[in-house]
Amino acid sequence: MSISLIIPIGADNIEYENYMPYIFNFAPDGISLCIKSIQGLDLNRFDNIYFTILEKYDKKYYLSLLLKLQFKKLGLSNAKVVVLDEPTTSQAETVYRTVNCENIEGAIFVKDPDGYFCGDFTIANSIAIYPLDKLEMVNPRNKSYVELDDQFYITNIIEKKIISRFFNAGGYIFDDAAVFCKYYERLYLYEQLFMSHIVYAMLLDNIPFRPFEVKDFQDWGSERDYNYYLLDRLWKY
Repeated sequence: MSISLIIPIGADNIEYENYMPYIFNFAPDGISLCIKSIQGLDLNRFDNIYFTILEKYDKKYYLSLLLKLQFKKLGLSNAKVVVLDEPTTSQAETVYRTVNCENIEGAIFVKDPDGYFCGDFTIANSIAIYPLDKLEMVNPRNKSYVELDDQFYITNIIEKKIISRFFNAGGYIFDDAAVFCKYYERLYLYEQLFMSHIVYAMLLDNIPFRPFEVKDFQDWGSERDYNYYLLDRLWKY
């Protein structure tokens, strides 16, 4: 079964007019953070990898060139930059537009660019999870949380409210891109649409989702959060 990896970076921010979005800056090993964010996954499992960015910042900071040079260096021959001409209002919209622009079929893995984890997964509707109590530093208010039943199925997902010890680590798998798009089209008029709302709507229609617990989770958050993260790592060494 085919599966595509989508890294959506389609948001607009007035700060980006003067400063390149930090997610394209380099980690200590010289790799851009948004590429670093997927290196904990087995990239050989994906038919295609899509980094979706905005045209205005591509022209201003040469982001396509920056990413493509790194794709070549890392041997990511199946990676591609998708350039959107207009900002999106949500991560879900960025994913939706990527699917339509590239005529993506089959399963999709949506990965947040502002964090890292490693772990295996199966191609089925599922969410990457990590236990809150394993984190040393965390802002619990900027995450979505999931509830699990005795059969290890996801029964609920909610933004910014701690309903269990497990939170979404920044990864979603949808086993059919067309189904994801159908639910997005149903919900896109809602304000502040999150990916979790798509999942919740599917849960209400009895579409099952499984969790997959990941390891070595790193939450970079904002640029300030990432700088604190680096300082914390350096302090320990």
